[in-house]
Amino acid sequence: AMPLVRCLPPAAALAQASPTTAWGRPSRGPARRVTPACKHQTFTSFDDLISNSNKPLLVDFYATWCGPCQMMAPVMQEVGAQLKDRLQVVKIDTDKYPDIASRYGIQGLPTVVLFIDGVPHDRIEGFVQTSQLLARVGYVLDAQKYKG
Repeated sequence: AMPLVRCLPPAAALAQASPTTAWGRPSRGPARRVTPACKHQTFTSFDDLISNSNKPLLVDFYATWCGPCQMMAPVMQEVGAQLKDRLQVVKIDTDKYPDIASRYGIQGLPTVVLFIDGVPHDRIEGFVQTSQLLARVGYVLDAQKYKG
């Protein structure tokens, strides 16, 4: 079984989140506990996840060593929180699952792919601001007539 991370940001974690603590990683600053904003869920395969999802999936392909990927963490949390009724956010570590990254042609990180009904509909490579990602994803969901 494959552990994937699905973002379900609680309001308290969002209020305290920073790029180094948003995903439960240790902070370099003063010790403080932040509730991880994502729950680890196990799926038998990525194909199983995308084909059985009742909502579109916004998949963040990242690596732990990637600086821009760390900057995307709070962006993905906020997008997941604002669009929680319309989509599900999933993070895939490309170092742990290179076969999935290869299958979808992921070459640069971070790369965000929007899957609707199991099919990739949009792709964004590199860091983007929350407002840009919200606008782009909202536009694609509206164009596909997906209201949630």
